[in-house]
Amino acid sequence: MPHFISNIVGALPGFIESGGYWIIAAIVIFEGIPALGTFIPGHFVVIIAGFLVKLEILNFPLVLLVATVSAVLGDLIGFLIGRKYGYSFLKRFGGYIYLKDEHIEKAKRLIDSHCGKALILGKFSPFTRSFTPFFVGASKVNTKTFLLWNIIGAFLWVFLSVLVGYIFGAGYHSAVQFLGKFIPIAILFSIIIIWAYRFVNVRFHIFKKYEIFVLILNLVSLWGLIKTVEDTLFTYSFMKEFDIWVNIFMSEHVGNVLSKTAYFVSLFGGTTVLISLGMIVGIGFLLKKKWRRGAIMILSIVSTSAILILIKDIVMRPRPENALYMLSDSSFPSGHAGISAAFFVVLAYILVPRIHYWVKREVVLVLCIVTPLLIGLSRVMMNVHWASDVIAGWSLGIFLATGSILFVKYVSAIIIKYYQNKK
Repeated sequence: MPHFISNIVGALPGFIESGGYWIIAAIVIFEGIPALGTFIPGHFVVIIAGFLVKLEILNFPLVLLVATVSAVLGDLIGFLIGRKYGYSFLKRFGGYIYLKDEHIEKAKRLIDSHCGKALILGKFSPFTRSFTPFFVGASKVNTKTFLLWNIIGAFLWVFLSVLVGYIFGAGYHSAVQFLGKFIPIAILFSIIIIWAYRFVNVRFHIFKKYEIFVLILNLVSLWGLIKTVEDTLFTYSFMKEFDIWVNIFMSEHVGNVLSKTAYFVSLFGGTTVLISLGMIVGIGFLLKKKWRRGAIMILSIVSTSAILILIKDIVMRPRPENALYMLSDSSFPSGHAGISAAFFVVLAYILVPRIHYWVKREVVLVLCIVTPLLIGLSRVMMNVHWASDVIAGWSLGIFLATGSILFVKYVSAIIIKYYQNKK
């Protein structure tokens, strides 16, 4: 299994080089389809393609050609759909994606007076990108006129997007010298997460005020995870020195009583126990038709379990030689810390806002914080994990749990809106 995962990771550049153009083409074409294209990250994929051009994995002229042709084809599909079904199609189904009649009327007026400008500028907005060709088709604009402006807009959009990715790639190489290989990645993902949160909330207004703390926790845990991964892969780092110091300290100061206590904490807070408990709780919520709560719990547990295995098989870090008992799997990151963090973060999110009596609420919150801390600490006390393994496990569990919360809220809001409009 470890060699299998490592081989996959090692083959990724070759896979991207050979199949990346087809992936770009498919995603960019689908982004041009009305409604569906709103949820397709075509712009992001083209920017990433520019980044890969800088890394010399993809070829610039070929990326430019494939992405431009695909954008034109995708928009042509939207144009033909609009010509066939007209504005009545949007008025009937637009409510499912929060498209109101005033938006449709505004788009009609813009196209009637500035068709070329609408096609070019519409490519640079994530919302109008998939709808502008449909609007133009519904307005019965001449096909030759559409193709002329569409080709110009598609080329400009692709060229500038690839250029942004290329510039980021150049900046990435410079930043690596000062920040390391992984910190620029953390910065990029942080920007994407913040942008996505704001984009979704501005459009759908689904996140409550206290859920800004979920976003902050998500970002902090992302940085914690990436920093520990980076330090683990380096020969010399602060975290490795810290790991050795903690390991020696635990060996010298943890006696039999503490070791046995740590063993029982680790046993009852084990991955099998918490995964089983998380799945039971999640399925229980689903049976009670608490779909959102059940989905968050199940997604958090399943995603954390899967990513834990993946990272373990990629990093393949050996466990401390003076462990209380030896385990056969890799040390980094800690499964106990990861699963416990994911389970108790979701549990706190579900329970705490619904407890009105402040004493009970504070008790539940403290227990949800302290329990994963004790479980992770127990692994270090027994020297079956390095300290950074546990920190990485906590970070991974929190990141995936908070990510699951935000993702499920978004998806559930779309589903609820769909059924409301259907009625």
